[in-house]
Amino acid sequence: MHYFDPKWNNKTLDYDLQTHDWPTFWLNVAKEKFPQIETLETIHKVLTPIQISELGRHLQFACDRPEFMDRVDAFYSQYVPDLIDDNDWMVQRFFTIRMVIPNQAKEGRLLAFHQGVWVGNGLGLRTIWTPFTKCYESNSMQMLERNTSERITYDSIKEDWNYDTLQQECVKHCWPVTLEPGQSHLFDQTIVHGNVNNETDITRWSMDGRILIKGGDYHRKLPGGYFRFPGERPDERVIDTNKLWISYAGWNSKWSKELPLPMQRRVINDYCEKHSIKINDYQFENEYFDLMPGLEQYIGLEKVDGIVLCSIYCLPDNPFKRHELLQKALDCNVELHFANELCSLRDEKDLEHIKRIFGFVHDNVPPNEVLGFKK
Repeated sequence: MHYFDPKWNNKTLDYDLQTHDWPTFWLNVAKEKFPQIETLETIHKVLTPIQISELGRHLQFACDRPEFMDRVDAFYSQYVPDLIDDNDWMVQRFFTIRMVIPNQAKEGRLLAFHQGVWVGNGLGLRTIWTPFTKCYESNSMQMLERNTSERITYDSIKEDWNYDTLQQECVKHCWPVTLEPGQSHLFDQTIVHGNVNNETDITRWSMDGRILIKGGDYHRKLPGGYFRFPGERPDERVIDTNKLWISYAGWNSKWSKELPLPMQRRVINDYCEKHSIKINDYQFENEYFDLMPGLEQYIGLEKVDGIVLCSIYCLPDNPFKRHELLQKALDCNVELHFANELCSLRDEKDLEHIKRIFGFVHDNVPPNEVLGFKK
């Protein structure tokens, strides 16, 4: 696929603000936490920096609401198809909501210059940056041109720049994105961006959302976990907690091999706590048993009704063996729950959903190798 699409090279997207009224939506969500908020732009006058951090967490949790996902799906589905060459794409599951208060550097809230590649994004991702307030001058996102971004990336890696050198060099070449509510900024993962100290008198609000184009490299942002399909929602079907449940951890796929047991079990335990699942036993796979005979055995145990795994990526890499295990679970009427992807396998429709996710999975070359960013 083409990694550098001119439609995503620091371009502006004009959208219908009446249909997609993000400023009103987020103001209402903010007032749930702090009713004294009157406008988005003036929260720094009524909230302390600690309260603003608390508000940030509240806003972040709101990204899990069906209403927010419905709005995102409507917004992105209206505009994304005209910006990509493939009709199949995924959208970021949990957006990032940012509030840049005046003189935020004093409070330690300054976003350092970076690019998507440096934070685990693959070259198949595209970013839609949507402010809900006027953004201009020092309150806005500061962008670099692609050619300058490429030069700085090469030099900073080759010469082992320290933090200050990187920031100072970016400030020399950056420019502020100037937008009104009803506009978004489009860019890819190679373009360096960040913030400078906000010396205006308003708080700037924005949200970051990314899409993954089918066939594009995703690097560390895995389909199904970090990304969901438009229209997809977390599996909210009732879970029978009277069934006999076990958990399963393993290190036998190319994704799970670096995940320590405590990390896998933390994700599993959080899922079980949320759904009131009581684990009867904690099972694991022997290392190097790549076809996962342990998991196959647990699926076939007569008394086991359900198994909670950390992720669909803890299944075998071999697609034929993976399908065999999933089909066996259906045949044995054993539920498989995947904590990271917030989905489960209970019927044929679920199987098709998992297969569709793996349709986005491929060799996934790290972006630094593609771009030649090596010492």
